[in-house]
Amino acid sequence: MSVRYSLKGDEEDEGYWNQKEKRQNFFDDADDENEIIDWTGTRIEEFTGSQVTSARGTNKNASFTKPSRPVEIANNFPKTVGTKNLSKPTSSSASSLESAVKRDSKLSHTEVSKLYAEVTSLKRKLQSSERSRWDAPKVSDTIIRMVMGEPFSLEMYKSLPDKLTLLDSAIEYHDGNSITAIVLFLKKTLKNSIFISELRKRPVAINHYAVYLRSMGDEEVLASQLQILGRKEEAAMCRYRLTLQESSPQARYQSMKKCTDSYFEGSKILHRETVLLREQCSLLNKQILIEGADSKASRERKPPFADCPKEAELYFLPLITTLYYCCKYHFNQSQSSISSPESLVKEFNMSEKQYVMTAAKACANQRKWADLDTLLAPKKWIMKTKKPTVGFDRIVGILLKAKAPNDILQKYMLMMDDTTKRLETAKKYKIHSVVIETLKQMRDLRGLQNYRTEVTYGSSEDIQLQTLLKNTSIKWKT
Repeated sequence: MSVRYSLKGDEEDEGYWNQKEKRQNFFDDADDENEIIDWTGTRIEEFTGSQVTSARGTNKNASFTKPSRPVEIANNFPKTVGTKNLSKPTSSSASSLESAVKRDSKLSHTEVSKLYAEVTSLKRKLQSSERSRWDAPKVSDTIIRMVMGEPFSLEMYKSLPDKLTLLDSAIEYHDGNSITAIVLFLKKTLKNSIFISELRKRPVAINHYAVYLRSMGDEEVLASQLQILGRKEEAAMCRYRLTLQESSPQARYQSMKKCTDSYFEGSKILHRETVLLREQCSLLNKQILIEGADSKASRERKPPFADCPKEAELYFLPLITTLYYCCKYHFNQSQSSISSPESLVKEFNMSEKQYVMTAAKACANQRKWADLDTLLAPKKWIMKTKKPTVGFDRIVGILLKAKAPNDILQKYMLMMDDTTKRLETAKKYKIHSVVIETLKQMRDLRGLQNYRTEVTYGSSEDIQLQTLLKNTSIKWKT
């Protein structure tokens, strides 16, 4: 069956196609069946032979004449084929299903029941899907997604057991990023007391949490959190690092004192560190006092800074450097003075060797040979021993670095106990008088004779050597 449509009339046959009346007829011509369809797509009446049924009514006397050509259809009207409308249905609800069933007598009661059952099942599945979209997925699935770097959400886990299961599962997977993410989620969603209590049971989680805080540069929060979590040693060292960031001496002193009282004091494990930290606080306080007085004296050009200008500030210097500073500028001050080297040695329990070596360097660099003699005199030794604990070979080494004159070198080289080392040192630095005197003490006649080539003819050393060779009272070694 073929259907032909027409909405426009033929300009040559205005009587048959009248546009002013705004009515169109549709014709269909087929070999086995002929029918007329109006513009809504409804069949008006079948016709056979000469009977024609139109939208205007029935005319038995009319005869059907096939149109000369197919008529075009307007684009804004629905296309129909037979009795079926090709436009998209507007509704698929259950009510429309019922009306459709009534119109179509071919559906049986069993088929209708099946359709209703299918609709009911689809409704239940839709409701179940709407409810389950807010249910939390399995913990293992979420952890795997986190480990694999896929999108995930932790907000759907509401209960405490689920949250702790998440953390324990991440720890079992040994994935640091997952552990850190879950710890931060717990901190955000749990009470602080519960968060701290649960985190204390999981040291691995604390480690990752501490690394995260340190990477964020929040040392203050890291120190407080570590102390709350029971990591007192780590919290103390973290807080100590914060005190060292203070640039002002007074501010660092106050911060260090507070750190000692709050984080170090009372800890048996940190007892030794507590003692050292208290000494550091005392040293910084002493440096503040000494620097304040010396800066004023330097500005006013008062001794000792009139002859020896102040080179640098004393703040934050080590103990041995502070001692060197005091020996350099305040060597002769009484022990009761705050800047006295002896008071510094006594307060911080420094050894005799530390004091003698540091003071000798200060005196040699300042070329204060009288102060050096005073330092090495027995009455100046702090421990009141017969001789200093520092060997004169080390004193000679200090004098050589300071480029001391030969008479000073000769004086202290002759005090060296080891004659072999003294002879080697004197030969190396060409202190001829010391070499000659040492060979005399060793009664080495051949050594004296061979050393004649090293001294200048007619010099004092040559005269000394010739005198020794002519002295018959000396018992030389053969």
